[in-house]
Amino acid sequence: FWLKCGLEQLTLPVVLRIMRRPARLLRIMALACAGLAFANQCCRHGGINFIQAVQPVEPLHVTHVVPASSGKFGSTPLYQRVPENQLPPSFVAGCLVAAFATTRSSWSNQRNKKQRMRVACAASGSEVGVVLLSAGVGKRMGASIPKQYIKLMGLEIALHSLDTFLDCDVSEIVIVCAEEWQHIFKDHLEKRGSTKCALKFTTGGKERQDSVRNGLAKITAPIVAIHDAARPLVTKEEMEKVVADAAEHGAALLAVPTKATIKQAVAVDDNFVAATPKRKLLWEAHTPQVIRSDLLRKGFEKAEKENLEVTDDVSLIELLGEKVKLTEGEYTNIKVTTPEDIAVAETILRERGYVSPE
Repeated sequence: FWLKCGLEQLTLPVVLRIMRRPARLLRIMALACAGLAFANQCCRHGGINFIQAVQPVEPLHVTHVVPASSGKFGSTPLYQRVPENQLPPSFVAGCLVAAFATTRSSWSNQRNKKQRMRVACAASGSEVGVVLLSAGVGKRMGASIPKQYIKLMGLEIALHSLDTFLDCDVSEIVIVCAEEWQHIFKDHLEKRGSTKCALKFTTGGKERQDSVRNGLAKITAPIVAIHDAARPLVTKEEMEKVVADAAEHGAALLAVPTKATIKQAVAVDDNFVAATPKRKLLWEAHTPQVIRSDLLRKGFEKAEKENLEVTDDVSLIELLGEKVKLTEGEYTNIKVTTPEDIAVAETILRERGYVSPE
């Protein structure tokens, strides 16, 4: 009866949510068993047959056979029967212990979540600045203009991520782009209206790390988030997660576990397999990459002194010997590089319910 009532309340979304979290499923099962066992014991002591009471048509007979205490080793053991519908105390105790353990784990997760939120709040507002990199050319797109200025569902690609950061609690946004494209951002900001954060512009450099350094020179906040404008689908929730991790650890980046098997070549011009790294240890780097501003400046000083080149920002922190936290993001945070990527990005936006401004 109770199982039937419970199943009637289950819908597909509820089932999927439960199955995505094994700890939650285990906790529900343990609590259900503990509640059933406890209720049965209480009813038994009160003279009520609990299991027959809840299912009067077809009574459930639970009979357990256990060795009697008088049984002797090496001889035929004597047995005693536990009365029907009475669950053994060991079963009840086991259910209660499992329920307590899983509930305690849930409490611990809740405490960690609250602590994480406190860290996120501590690293919000005037403590976080954003460098939005929009100075690339995007040759692989094959378009007549830089890829970040191609329209994606009626809005330039670069403006999608700008809107996300404007909705976050940041103190300043430095847009790194060529002067001839600044009007794209200025016109959009004028249509959007007043903003809470300061907006600044600077030009790009020869390489990506040069553009980052130009943007960092304009940052006054103690924590800086660096983002590629070609990733228009980053979410506010992802930004909050990676900022919280950076505030706690000094540096963090959004990343996702690699799905494909990666092969390492012998050399750039020698296309034979040298090694196959363990896939479970590999992560695909995304942006934003969030770093303490003073730490990033030290990384740039070391790179300049030793004439080093890097392809992402946290690599500079790794060169300093500092730890970098991998913050698990979403696979939807794709980088728009080819025309096929635009079609994928449009599909994701439609699934999110995005409405074109045009």
